[in-house]
Amino acid sequence: MKKLILSGVLAVGALLSAQAQNIKFGVKGGLNITKLTNTDNAKTKAGFNVGGFVNIGLNKEWAIQPEVLYSGQGVKVNNPSPIPDETFKADYISVPVMVQYSIAPSFYLEAGPQVSFLASAKDKIGSNTSDMKKYMAGADFGLGFGLGYKFDCGVGVSGRYMFGITDAFKSDYSTNSKNSVAQIGLFYAF
Repeated sequence: MKKLILSGVLAVGALLSAQAQNIKFGVKGGLNITKLTNTDNAKTKAGFNVGGFVNIGLNKEWAIQPEVLYSGQGVKVNNPSPIPDETFKADYISVPVMVQYSIAPSFYLEAGPQVSFLASAKDKIGSNTSDMKKYMAGADFGLGFGLGYKFDCGVGVSGRYMFGITDAFKSDYSTNSKNSVAQIGLFYAF
């Protein structure tokens, strides 16, 4: 049994060291266009995302890219008069794990799951601001798909759409609202 475990550990180590030349670290950031679904009179809200990633090349075509991002999300609501308009802002630490497929040497498609952890949530109506974190789910699960282009110098451009598959609010306050996030940005792989 010990020989079998040792053989397994050596095989995994050899595989990881063979793949080590295909591991690239990088940073990324960009614009978020966000919304909460099932919100009356909702308009999109602009925010930003910034963070880092590890791109693990499996072969010429396939790669796995886990990321850690700050993501500013939310929604704007046009309330009927005389109620002032509303801006809901939620800050998340997002961890997407994207599987990438290169359809050309520099152009790729990607898809994968994401879990986001709520850092803060504020609702502003007129000049009044309320803390909404206690009403929000602590974790948000979603799926995403996107595409990107990598230049030879390590710089690239990407676009991604992430849609929530779980309610953004706790079940006690369920509104069946899910996060919807379109991202456009730049990245740099070292």
